[in-house]
Amino acid sequence: MGFGLSHHERNKRRNESGGPKRILLTNGRFPVTIDLARQLRRLGNTVYCVDPMEYHVCKFSNAVKKSYYVDAPHVNAQGYIDGVKKAVREQNIDMIIPLHEEIFYLAKSGEPEIIDRLFAPDFKVLLRLHNKWEFSKWLGKIGLDRPATWLCKSREDILALDLTKELALKPVFGRAKSGVYHHKPNEPIPEDIPVNDEIHYVAQEWLTGSSFCSYMVVRGGRIQAFTVYPVIETLDGSSCVYFEAIEHAGIKSYCEKVAKNLPTTGAQIALDFIETTEGRLVAIECNPRATSGIHLYSGTTHLARALVDPDHDPPSLAKIGAHRQVAPGMLMWEKKDVNVKRYVEHQKRLMGSRDVVFTTKDLLPVLMQPFLLTSYYKICSERKMKLPEMFQWDLTWEPQGEELAWARRLIEEEDAKDEQEGAKQEGQVKEVDGTAAQTYQDVDKAGPSVSRPEASV
Repeated sequence: MGFGLSHHERNKRRNESGGPKRILLTNGRFPVTIDLARQLRRLGNTVYCVDPMEYHVCKFSNAVKKSYYVDAPHVNAQGYIDGVKKAVREQNIDMIIPLHEEIFYLAKSGEPEIIDRLFAPDFKVLLRLHNKWEFSKWLGKIGLDRPATWLCKSREDILALDLTKELALKPVFGRAKSGVYHHKPNEPIPEDIPVNDEIHYVAQEWLTGSSFCSYMVVRGGRIQAFTVYPVIETLDGSSCVYFEAIEHAGIKSYCEKVAKNLPTTGAQIALDFIETTEGRLVAIECNPRATSGIHLYSGTTHLARALVDPDHDPPSLAKIGAHRQVAPGMLMWEKKDVNVKRYVEHQKRLMGSRDVVFTTKDLLPVLMQPFLLTSYYKICSERKMKLPEMFQWDLTWEPQGEELAWARRLIEEEDAKDEQEGAKQEGQVKEVDGTAAQTYQDVDKAGPSVSRPEASV
């Protein structure tokens, strides 16, 4: 570091190097958070965290030097931002790594102290990846397969769909199975689907097959860390509690194309896939943040190196066969359609895999579990929520009112830019090949927007 540099310039230089950093994690409550903290600490970094919960698993971990108790972004966004800024200033933080949907509050904060250190996409890119309608359109634009998708802004839009087909109905801003409805052919649409002017939904063709999750670190259009794991053991058919790294060339190729089309982005990106029995591979959802794929790097520094070093190469690939479990979740596994063979397989995984939190080198987080559970259930009682909802609620980003209108304007502006770019490219194609231009025209003859797949947008 050069003598006479400003604090900001010193911070920038340190953040652009692969050396040890002072890193802030944006919540401390998830198994993913403590696992990542340990990996970062193992590499020699100093780790801090903030969280709206006073007591959480990272507060008792020797991998985290200090935890800050801050306002909940879902309740008081500015208070949360101020808490993050306080931690940044007091600890001279070099890098901020987001873990959950607090990423949206940070990315749109406009605060240089945060933005300059935040390992996340630009807010407009975040919107495109997180919004299920926009993400599906973007995949089509870059030539990747995805389910046929329709945007529904009202109940009437849903009723106008071809309801003889099996569909997944999801809020455009949602997570996991929250607010998701499985429509079976010719069944009535439930009255309680909350689709309205503020809450838009997408309808997607229902695909059956094998489910996979990917996790990657991307910078400058290339992958710096990557892993894939099948969805085998879940709590509810969706939330994974067992993770085993596998090799899947098709998913890796798909993800490489996603990364290539994000040339100015540095981020953690996770995609959920369905591979049909016919061999069709489609991404059904994107989480532009940390996910459970992080667990497949437990006990190593491979992922930590990819996160802190902008020039990291070659990519850090999770070791094939590496496996971890969320032990409490494995004990509460979904037992749907279980038989003797399935039960034996489950028991082998349960008995043969390490828990993502337990380690003899950092025992206090495990020993404090009874106290933490008591604390969690007290909060559940106060908020009248079940544990899974409570655990995420104060971190979730659910834009409403003026904030939602602003987000939609940003999306419209980006869509308009895409249309201008597409028109420019079409004009260039016409000059070169008239028959190719005809293909573009045919694609746009697909009927009203609500009832046509977005593939034709």
